[in-house]
Amino acid sequence: MSGRMQFAIAAMLIASIFGAGRAGAANENSSDRIRADVAYLADDARKGREAGEKGYDDAASYVIKRMKEIGVRPPRRGGWRQTIRLRSAVRDIESAQFNLNSPAGAVNLVHLEDYISARSYNKSGYDVDAPLVFAGYGVTAPEEGVDDYADLDVDGKIVVVFTGAPPGMNSEKRAFFSRSEVKLSAAAARGAIGFLAIPTITEIKKNKWPRIVNGARSAGMTFFDPNGRLLIAAPDVAAVATMSEAGARKLFAGEQFDYDTLLAEENQGALAPKGFELLKTAALKGRSILSDARSANVIGVIRGSDRRLARQVVIVTAHLDHLGVSNRAAPDEDAIYNGAIDNASGVAVMLEAARMMQESGVRPKRTVAFIALTAEEKGLLGSQYLTINNPFVGRRAVANVNIDMPVALYPFTDVIAFGAERTTIGASVESAAREMGLTLSPDPMPDENFFVRSDHFSFIKAGVPAVSLRLGFSNGGEKAFREFLRDHYHRPSDDLSLPIDYGALAHFAELNYRILRDLADAESEPAWREGDFFGDLFSAD
Repeated sequence: MSGRMQFAIAAMLIASIFGAGRAGAANENSSDRIRADVAYLADDARKGREAGEKGYDDAASYVIKRMKEIGVRPPRRGGWRQTIRLRSAVRDIESAQFNLNSPAGAVNLVHLEDYISARSYNKSGYDVDAPLVFAGYGVTAPEEGVDDYADLDVDGKIVVVFTGAPPGMNSEKRAFFSRSEVKLSAAAARGAIGFLAIPTITEIKKNKWPRIVNGARSAGMTFFDPNGRLLIAAPDVAAVATMSEAGARKLFAGEQFDYDTLLAEENQGALAPKGFELLKTAALKGRSILSDARSANVIGVIRGSDRRLARQVVIVTAHLDHLGVSNRAAPDEDAIYNGAIDNASGVAVMLEAARMMQESGVRPKRTVAFIALTAEEKGLLGSQYLTINNPFVGRRAVANVNIDMPVALYPFTDVIAFGAERTTIGASVESAAREMGLTLSPDPMPDENFFVRSDHFSFIKAGVPAVSLRLGFSNGGEKAFREFLRDHYHRPSDDLSLPIDYGALAHFAELNYRILRDLADAESEPAWREGDFFGDLFSAD
């Protein structure tokens, strides 16, 4: 054996001894890898990575290439891609009609001024003529002492409700009951055939009507399940619309309570005013322009080493899609929603965490899946599809750690884990953070409802303990996050020109690796805290 060969073997042995200890930590190349991944995914050539478009498909192919380089493997069923058939709907603005009829006469409401019709995902659109019933927030939560449908008959009628939910609720529970799908399902269960949302004062201040109207011509999406059925929250509630202040005033003009009276009562901070039947009836028509497309979740796994525990899957997710290209930009304006921070950076962090685990030299006991999700921006569609179409043969998900929009514009010293207090995953997050000299902070912006707005919530609805991780508000984080939210969130300026701290992202990747390692190797699988609202509501146990 030559001296050169002996030296090479010795070098490999040294690397195997000392490299394994370092592989679970960010190294000098981590930030470079993350920078390169973000640069590719957020490049103008990806055209904003909209689900169903070529730019997204190119991004998905890149993620597969990176997973192959890392040594992550596809699941046994279906290869790297879990393909989803999507339905896109764009409002036919000119076809929308909304007429009010009352003893005082008829009033025609103006589309995009008084209301915005919801998108329709079936071919016929909708045509509904029915009485109106005001039902507070449209929330039924007996354990909270709330039943907005008490003593109301809404069968065959159009329900009118405030946005939001009672302010006395826990912030995450309030976020849940504020979701349109929850409200629509509650209305449908009582026989409603229409649904109108009117804004509270808080909503009026938070979401200005012109901004809402700006999105009126954008596409919405849902998906077909493997049996060809569309995912629609409440298909029997045919006519759905969101009212402006002006439209709500017309709706309640001449009723026993006008809109301003209802607003004042709701703004007192207690429950919404008690429901009542309106004197008016409403006739609503609308349709959408439909098209179908396909997009895919990208799935890679590191199979577990323990014969028993390998059947349990710890899933880490980051959504790969963004908003595509604006159809409203002027010719000289930047129209591409690059999504550098939201969420190219999250995907890059996930890939680096996968590298750390693969190169650690020690396989996890449980199987760990790394999934780049599609169509998050269209309503968490990729994660919803994943939870009802298990791609892991003979295996089941036991935990989800979601990485969404790490605003790495500063050296962070704390982290936020939405949902951490609800399951034992919180202890893993806190332990990993402490090992790295970080602290775990509570949700600093509960009114933004982040808990129900990211992909981990699909897993929670499937009964799987889950958290979503973001960088905290200490050490300049609050200023950086609020400025990003104000100036760049869901705008073309979320691009590679932002001063992204790639070292901070590498540090964040190490934190995610440590959490995943702890969850994958623990003796017991993650569990819901006893008496937790979401655990009791969704857990199969």
